[in-house]
Amino acid sequence: MISLLIFFLAASLLLYILLGGSDFGAGILELLPAGRQREAQKKLINGAMGPVWEANHMWLILIVVILFMGFPKIFTTLMVSLHLPMLALLVGIVVRGTVFTFRHYDAVQAPVSQRVYTWLFGLSSLWSSLWLGIIAASLHRGKIDPGARDFWTAYVAPWWGWYPLAMGIFVVCLFAFLASIFLVGEAQDEDMRQRFRRRAAVFNGAAIVTGGLVFLASLGEEPSLFRLFVSHPLAIGVMLLATALCVLLWFHVGQRKVMLTRVVASGQVVLVLLGWWILYAPNAATTTEGPLDFYAEAAPPATIRQLMYALLIGSLFIFPSLIFLFRVFKLGRPQDHEIERR
Repeated sequence: MISLLIFFLAASLLLYILLGGSDFGAGILELLPAGRQREAQKKLINGAMGPVWEANHMWLILIVVILFMGFPKIFTTLMVSLHLPMLALLVGIVVRGTVFTFRHYDAVQAPVSQRVYTWLFGLSSLWSSLWLGIIAASLHRGKIDPGARDFWTAYVAPWWGWYPLAMGIFVVCLFAFLASIFLVGEAQDEDMRQRFRRRAAVFNGAAIVTGGLVFLASLGEEPSLFRLFVSHPLAIGVMLLATALCVLLWFHVGQRKVMLTRVVASGQVVLVLLGWWILYAPNAATTTEGPLDFYAEAAPPATIRQLMYALLIGSLFIFPSLIFLFRVFKLGRPQDHEIERR
């Protein structure tokens, strides 16, 4: 039953990265120069995100609930030791949601306020993505000290360093890449599609480069990410496959197969997470006292059982509702068929 609970946790994380990450990436793209197409780009992003952006945070809430109820020690350790980056992430999400709402429903739609909302939306998207990467890199550094007595060791040392920063930048590039790929299918105008294809190419290359920087930055860690990969041939194979899929991805981009392009891009993200899981499973984090194992730190069987019942019953409502939401707002757009060449 714990394995099934871990599956729900992993599925929620994957969906949050794919759906929420692409929304974060859309905000990041709004920070880039757009010239005369800025308003058209803004309208396109608003239309793409508007129906589903709030639903994406459901997966983050689900992750928190599963950790809180199913793995209380893991939840407590992470929320205390990574309190500052968690707080920074929360502030970014709140600001981002607020300005996105005001951008639509502000009683005074003045050009000055709209520019402020747009910049805050982009900056908070960048900010949140960066801290997500920093949190991810901080989990297995072994610097989380549950018995820390001073502020630095308890709240700063776990996430401070070049490796978490490099991971944060990598996540920013990854989210911007996902957003560019998804927005190609949302664009109705050929010039706009070409703009997002170019940005997808730039951020695809940036993700590969910053991924390499993550490995370089981890050389100062113990153990380094590079050493871990060398000791796990399967993880190396998974990451090489994710990189090789770039060829298939850009083949489908050239053929204007929007849905296949999205599937391949999503598959790359799945493989990256799978490689991460191979390295560290079944440990949720690593502290100075040793790893926090999901199986060893699980809640009592009665709690696990009740949580599983709640998740299974909830899935009967969540997934059909999500599918219906996408059918209502997303079907009938260019992603459902090959975009005609002009």
